[in-house]
Formats: sequence, structure tokens, C-alpha cells
Amino acid sequence: MAHKITVTGCPTSSIQDYGKYLAFDMEEKGSPNAPKGIPFKSNAITYTVVLSLKQFNKLNINQEEFSQRRFVVQGEPCLDIPFEQCTGEIGVICMQIQEIEDKKKETKQTPKKGLRVQKSEESKHKEESKQEETKKQILVPTGTRDWIPLEDIKVPEAFLQFTPGMAKQKIVEESIEKNGTVDKPIIIDPEAHELLDSYSRYYVAKQKKLDGGSPIR
Repeated sequence: MAHKITVTGCPTSSIQDYGKYLAFDMEEKGSPNAPKGIPFKSNAITYTVVLSLKQFNKLNINQEEFSQRRFVVQGEPCLDIPFEQCTGEIGVICMQIQEIEDKKKETKQTPKKGLRVQKSEESKHKEESKQEETKKQILVPTGTRDWIPLEDIKVPEAFLQFTPGMAKQKIVEESIEKNGTVDKPIIIDPEAHELLDSYSRYYVAKQKKLDGGSPIR
């Protein structure tokens, strides 16, 4: 069983370009208190994350904006990163990196004190009718070439070792609830039916037990 490590947070250094791969530092703080009886406490640790150009390009983020975003990195610890490149205390080979969505994008307005907001029965009925009509319509994601049962998709072991981030899962779940299918096609090898990308969409579709197969390209 390979060693696994998960690091969450914002980069603490600019991203370094080494040609075929990139590297940057992340820091995680330890717990303020250790379990009773242990005379030590966990301190902050700096990790140097190494990722491929392909992994970085999938994020669709330029290097200037990279340090301002928040990520979750799933990977394996490594002792072979050159000393001059590994500025952190622990090196991490990135197996998967995902941006964590900003929860502050959707803000809710609080009604003023003394005022009661109540929808009429007619308004509620109209909203419920619209929701039912939306559920009945299954929108085909742009780029779909064919449909295939989820059971026929072969998933490589490299994907099965990780669980997609909650932010990614939420986006897919909202699409399924709204459109009856995933937000984008699941990318597979058309001949071997092997999953190439879009594991988060496959994962949620499998959990939701989508009927009628899944859109692929």
C-alpha cells in the first residue's frame, strides 16, 4: 500500500517552473492541543508539492493568480526531490490537485427585524411546478458524443485510490438535481471504455445511480 498524504490550503510561495514539472510550497498548521498524556504538540509543517504541467494546465489558472487560490492536494511523500528544489520540510508528489470553491460567492440577505416575509400559496405552487418541469427535462451536456451505462466504464486503479473533493462533488450533484444528468460529459477511451478524465463526475453519477447511462465523449 502506497503512502498517502493530503494537504489543504493556499500556496505559501510562488510556483517554480522546472521545465517538465512545477513546484510550490504549502503550509498546514498542527492541532493546538495533543491528546491527554502526550507531552508533544503538532507544529506547522511546510510541504513542497511537485506537479506535472498537465495537472497545472487543467486548473485553468495563471501563475500570478495561483498563490491567491485555495487547493486540496492528494499525493505521496517523496525523499528524492533535489535539496535545492525542496524548500519545504516534506516533499509531496502530487497525484491529484483540486481548487476549493469560495463559499462566500453565494450570500444570503437577512430580513430586517420586525418584518415577516411570506410567499403566497399561488407563488409556492408556481415554483413547485417549475421545479417539477425542470426535473423532467434532461439536458444533454455540450460535447456529448454518445451514451454508455456506468457499469460499462472501466476505472483505472489510480483514480480509485482517491475521493473527489467535496466542492467538485457539490457542483456535479447540483447539475444532476437540476438537469437530470452530469454538468459535462465523462471522458473515456471510446474503444476500451476506460475512464481517462472526469472522475469526479463519474464518482457522483455512480453514487446517484443515474438511470439511462451517462453522456461521454
